[in-house]
Order: sequence, then C-alpha cells, then structure tokens
Amino acid sequence: MHDILKKLQAENHKPALAYKHKGASSVLIPLIEERGEVYVLYEVRSAHITQPLEVCFPGGRLEKHEKRKKAALRETCEELLIDEKNVEIISALDGHLSVNGRVIWPFIGILHDYHNTFSKDEVDHVFKVPLSYFLNNEPEVHKMVYKPFLEENFPYELVGGKDYPFMTMKRDLLFYQYDDEVIWGITAEITYKFIQKMKDYMKSDDK
Repeated sequence: MHDILKKLQAENHKPALAYKHKGASSVLIPLIEERGEVYVLYEVRSAHITQPLEVCFPGGRLEKHEKRKKAALRETCEELLIDEKNVEIISALDGHLSVNGRVIWPFIGILHDYHNTFSKDEVDHVFKVPLSYFLNNEPEVHKMVYKPFLEENFPYELVGGKDYPFMTMKRDLLFYQYDDEVIWGITAEITYKFIQKMKDYMKSDDK
C-alpha cells in the first residue's frame, strides 16, 4: 500500500475539469497510518451548520485569489485543529462537478501526529475507515430522479400546455455503510473516484 501512495505522490497529477463551472471548493481526503494499516478519515458536520450531521471531508470554498491546494490545507487545519506541517498533500483528483454546477477540487493527503482533534464549531465528530474496506467493498447504488419544479405563473401556453414532457434527470447515488456511519452523496462519489485511482495503480503493479 505504501508503494501505491508513493506512486500517487510521484505522479504529481495536475487536476483538471472538462466543464465550465461557477464557484469552487477544495477538500482533502485525509489518510492516517496506524499500526501498519492506512485509514481514511471523515468528519461528521456539526448539528448547528448547513447539511447538519452529514459525513464529509474537511474542506470549504476558496477565498478570493486563493490556490486550490492552499484552500484544502487551510480548511483541514481549521476543522481538525492541526498544524500545516502535519499535513502532507501527496496528490490530487480531477475536479468533481456537483449537480448545482459547483466544482470541488479533491486533494489526497497524509496526516502526521493526528490525535482525533476537531473544531466543535464545525464538526460533531470524526471517524476513520480502513482503506482496505473500500478496496474490498463496492458502494450501494440507488437512483435519484430530478424533475422540474415550475412556478405557479409558468406560461404553459408557450410550451404547448401542462402536459409538455419536460426532461427529467437520473443520477446514481452512492452509499458506503461502515459500522454506524453512512457515507453518501458527493463525499461517497469522491471516495469512489479515489478508490478507483488506487485500484488502477494496483493493477499496474500486477502487470
């Protein structure tokens, strides 16, 4: 596993996104090594902020003129109450476009000398999942259908009446369940992309 992480670091991947986007955030996929095993660290958001008690990665919106990597580092340190010198960013994933058109830039980093600290203003608690769990277990996949919601004064007469077949959009929702925690939505999607990248490196090692 350490060889794979070293390859990620050596790749020096420059993240890209194929779409135009509005707004941007950066997150860190934090990795922790304990007794020879690598874990992925997750936060559970505070009950007093938006999207309360949802599982997420540390991160947030880029400040004006802020670099993506710097934003991921800053937010991680603020939320986990750690020093920058204890965060080793080793790689990145391509930008992840959310349904609302915002892009999230995921970085991969190793936390050194971390002792389960976090800011109670933003985080309810943290938990970790063995990386091996994700490598050996596929996420559950469920379908979500987005339908248009039209205002009361929508001019149906201009589109052929109320029976006009407006387009709907289907989306796969991913779920990982580990102990009592549920990782889903964008966090699960980013986790899945990270795991697929790890698996690609593992396959190349087997050739």
